[in-house]
Amino acid sequence: MGDRGSTPPVPGLLTGFVTPTVIPLQVAYFSVANLLTRATFRLTDPPDGGSVTVSLNTASDGSGSGISVVIADGERFATVTGAVAIAAGGALYQRITAESGSAMNLSGEYEVEVSAGVATMLTTLAIVKLDAGISGTDADRDSVLTEWISGVSRQMQDWMSRSIVLSTATGEKIDSDGGISVHTHHYPIVSVASLEEAGTALAEGTDFEFTERDMEIGQIVRISGGDPVAWSRGRRIVTVTYTHGWEAVPASLQQAATAMVTVRYFETVQSGKGWRGLSSKGVEPAASATYDKEIWERDIIPAMTPYRRMFV
Repeated sequence: MGDRGSTPPVPGLLTGFVTPTVIPLQVAYFSVANLLTRATFRLTDPPDGGSVTVSLNTASDGSGSGISVVIADGERFATVTGAVAIAAGGALYQRITAESGSAMNLSGEYEVEVSAGVATMLTTLAIVKLDAGISGTDADRDSVLTEWISGVSRQMQDWMSRSIVLSTATGEKIDSDGGISVHTHHYPIVSVASLEEAGTALAEGTDFEFTERDMEIGQIVRISGGDPVAWSRGRRIVTVTYTHGWEAVPASLQQAATAMVTVRYFETVQSGKGWRGLSSKGVEPAASATYDKEIWERDIIPAMTPYRRMFV
């Protein structure tokens, strides 16, 4: 079963986002071995007199395995296919390695063969630095912040038992107890590309349906003649390919992830401004500081609870 995920967007002119000037953006973390098979990138404003090259690589410095997408002069998108192995515990990094100077607003998506164990980043380095009042580029500091973003994103998505950003589940197998509804492993459902029951293709609106409320909880109802009927009973008897999730990280989750990363930053480095998570600080230079360790239970869990997956 495959999956599709989004890459971190790069707003505005791409000038200044070319590596090594800017640290590569971590796209996703993979707790299980995977295979990157496809990548597509888009621009709202095409390159003029040059091209844009974007790569997805298993190493942040580009020394690992990866694929590159070249958006040609005057074009707005390009796609490339490949077979890049990603080890369990590995990650994908997005790097802009060339740009024309006039291209704007980069977005993209990638496809992998295994949907399990993929954790998408819930915030970005730029947002964290803005929240923490960090200016300028420091490769070592930005690298640490990027790792914290990865860790916090994994921690939050593990708690919610789901990946958040818009993805596609391909050939997902679902059990049925013979009731009128079955539940997909991921939700909310955005659209269903294909569905089979015991190997027989079914048509949306004729053989199955889902209301807006059904889509929110990942529920698909079997129908016949417009009325609900029972699904066939059996293990893995329903096979469905569908798109699920949110086109962008919900604001509450992005804010929560940003807050967690900022707390970790302020626990190790004095910013000279306000400290999120700081409970008290002595006046003397050698005085100790204490931090609010309850932010996870007080702020982060309430933000995640509405998104926690209830059906496994």
